[in-house]
Amino acid sequence: AVVSTQSTGNTGTKYFCFVNNKEDEVSKLCSNYSALDFAYFRKILEKMILSDEGCVQSTDSLTLCNNLPEQKKMTYVHAKALLRGWCSERWLIEDRSNNSFQLGPRALIELSQYIQSAYGDHVTTCSLCMTICVYGTRCEDCNTKFHFHCKTKLNRNLDVLRCPSCKSEWS
Repeated sequence: AVVSTQSTGNTGTKYFCFVNNKEDEVSKLCSNYSALDFAYFRKILEKMILSDEGCVQSTDSLTLCNNLPEQKKMTYVHAKALLRGWCSERWLIEDRSNNSFQLGPRALIELSQYIQSAYGDHVTTCSLCMTICVYGTRCEDCNTKFHFHCKTKLNRNLDVLRCPSCKSEWS
């Protein structure tokens, strides 16, 4: 196991996590989730990664439980319980201001290699902190992506906000 760190979403709160970097039969048994639960989480993850916003609306997250492999169904009650559990375990973060979910620090830390290998063409790295950036902001001129908190930190003491990549002025 290794200790990894990740800052999150809008706030930039730094989280530390012990990560098991070894996949073996014992580590596979150390989960409270079923194969169907994992399939549901993968659907949510995919929707987040492939969206321009890097998040999934709450209602969309619930309808995804109807699109699971092998025509298996999951009840909305079970899906809601999973979403609550994943939020409490920091796999997801619920953003009540826009009624959505985004990846939490635990998912960003423990799943970053999987996300980059499975969705490489759709995942970018924050140009400032050089970590995976799913939920952030883009420069309108050069399309470079940044975490919200990295952009805020960079421009905290400047009169004119500028993109560090193309130097264009930000509004």
